Amino acid sequence: MYRLLYWLAPLMLLGACTPAAPPNVVLIIVDDLGWIDTSVYGSEFYRTPNIDQLAAEGIRFTRFYAASPVCSPTRASLMTGRHPARLQITNWIGGSQNALLRQAHYQRQLPLHETTLGDAFKAAGYRTGYLGKWHLGAEGFRAGDQGFDYVRASNDAGQPGSYFAPYENPRFEISNVPDLEDDPDSTYLTDRLTDLAINFIERNQDQPFLLVLSYYNVHTPLEAKPALAKAFESASIADTHFTPEANDAMTRNAQDHADYAGMIASVDENIGRLMAAFRERNLSEHTTLMFTSDNGGLSTLSNRRTWAPTSNRPLRAGKGWLYEGGIRIPLIIRTGSVRTDSTLGTTDDLMPTLLSLADIPLPDSLDGVNLLGDIPVERPLFWHFPHYHGSGNRPSGAVRTPRYKLVEWFEDGRAELYDLARDPAETTDISSDHPQLTDSLRTMLHNWRAGLQAQMPTPNPDYSPPTSR
Repeated sequence: MYRLLYWLAPLMLLGACTPAAPPNVVLIIVDDLGWIDTSVYGSEFYRTPNIDQLAAEGIRFTRFYAASPVCSPTRASLMTGRHPARLQITNWIGGSQNALLRQAHYQRQLPLHETTLGDAFKAAGYRTGYLGKWHLGAEGFRAGDQGFDYVRASNDAGQPGSYFAPYENPRFEISNVPDLEDDPDSTYLTDRLTDLAINFIERNQDQPFLLVLSYYNVHTPLEAKPALAKAFESASIADTHFTPEANDAMTRNAQDHADYAGMIASVDENIGRLMAAFRERNLSEHTTLMFTSDNGGLSTLSNRRTWAPTSNRPLRAGKGWLYEGGIRIPLIIRTGSVRTDSTLGTTDDLMPTLLSLADIPLPDSLDGVNLLGDIPVERPLFWHFPHYHGSGNRPSGAVRTPRYKLVEWFEDGRAELYDLARDPAETTDISSDHPQLTDSLRTMLHNWRAGLQAQMPTPNPDYSPPTSR
């Protein structure tokens, strides 16, 4: 026995000193998923048992924000850890709308000199994959040019041509989804992206990998699998009504859209498939999984349109706006800890968080921080959206502290102040009651923009006010 221990002791010590293998990392992005579009975040209409289970196994953040109220800027911040205003990617790529002001100039692609998640993980020896929506540049600036080894089903638009094979729209060809041309006509795109994800995991399970699974759901077109939509057709919990916002915008105030609910159900089903794939391959304990969105849910539209599919209540407005409904989003991180976390954070923070979890050195000049590290309690958050949007929102900026939020409108310089601790629905503007606080936050916002040399809109000499109805 002593002789056996004599020979085994060096091997036991060697095993104890061997560093742990790097964790696998999977980032799931659901396009346009609102903060309250899952049951674990409070929906009484949508049913998301698998996302709820993911939250039960991880850290659920309750005060997490998109860096922008629209997709491309948020995705740029997520990929680089840098604020959209610093990158000058401040609008969804392709967006162009003017009125009293001409929209600010913005970059139409993520520059190649930026260090992306793909670049950082690839340099650390990871196999990198990207599936689905990219919307950060076309030829020469796609995911395959930005550090990802394996890229599939990424088009040059912000949505798919269709969610059913062949995933095409002949009137909007850049939305056609590539690489899946042989799929049978009944195939649903969200299912196919998950097929590709599981295949990627299976082929790379013996080495560390980073996989970004970027679902096109729940962005328009509003197309659900018929059986899933049918399950919600008679389940409406309230009569739909609408709240008016500025610029003739209307905000939907009830979650009762069957097709949208079916699209969320498809995402949830596929999250379940993905989690099962990890369990079956004994990879669950060795995989960090992050789940988030890129902006608030689509609840608000201009010109009194009322087809927006979801509601963000109790939050105000939705996608395109700097009110809470447009920028507050879900974030779940499964990495060994289980808790609810009220840390203030934005998508700038996701890259440094994932790199820190994988013990990969952080690039220089990041705007984000590790959400699981030591964060100053009083850290303010900033937004810059110098554009008009089809939701009815006008060029604006915002700053949030732990308690207060200021929204500034660029057309006239007017500022609104909200006490989010008492009024999370932003119903009461208290700027006239607290002029010193309003001025202080406005100055903070202006100084932050100046420090980033943020692009601003300019007066539009061609503007003609609309005629009265």
